[in-house]
Amino acid sequence: MTRLNSGEVFFALGLILIGALLLAGNLGWLAFNWNMVWPLVLILFGVWLVWRAFQPARYVGGAAYGWGDYEPDLAGKAIHDENFSHGFGDFDLDLSRATIPDGASSVRASLGFGDLKVIVPRDLAVRVKASAGLGDVSVFAKKHEGIAPAVDFQSDDYATAPRKLALEARVGLGEVKVVRAS
Repeated sequence: MTRLNSGEVFFALGLILIGALLLAGNLGWLAFNWNMVWPLVLILFGVWLVWRAFQPARYVGGAAYGWGDYEPDLAGKAIHDENFSHGFGDFDLDLSRATIPDGASSVRASLGFGDLKVIVPRDLAVRVKASAGLGDVSVFAKKHEGIAPAVDFQSDDYATAPRKLALEARVGLGEVKVVRAS
């Protein structure tokens, strides 16, 4: 999904509209009342949600910002340089079902609020940078929790491995968990 088709453009246009109304009010061009801001924000947000409901659900390299549980189907998909992001809910990213080609691949996964679980193939050399704004972070056996926890991990054979993955996993509020496939 291109950024143009995501909700980011709609959100940006909403901010521009609200900013223009505030500026027009400050310049005296418009009698502006702050009580108009929240209803306008809610209306724009509702229109965006209705618009998103009519968009076809598909996976094209990453998720658009959204709500609810999200688990992209990566079965057989070649992973090279991927970005995944989600807004609220549980986000399960099973890379063990994807195809990781020879060479270096990278994946960035981010979640606003909720639990992010990333499953990596058992035999793959990985370098992981995992962090949270507030919550828990666990990468294999290493775990940190609290405010701004972070865990960095690198497989012993990462530098010399013919097939490797650099993973960056972030959560604003919640848990990041990186595990090996069983």
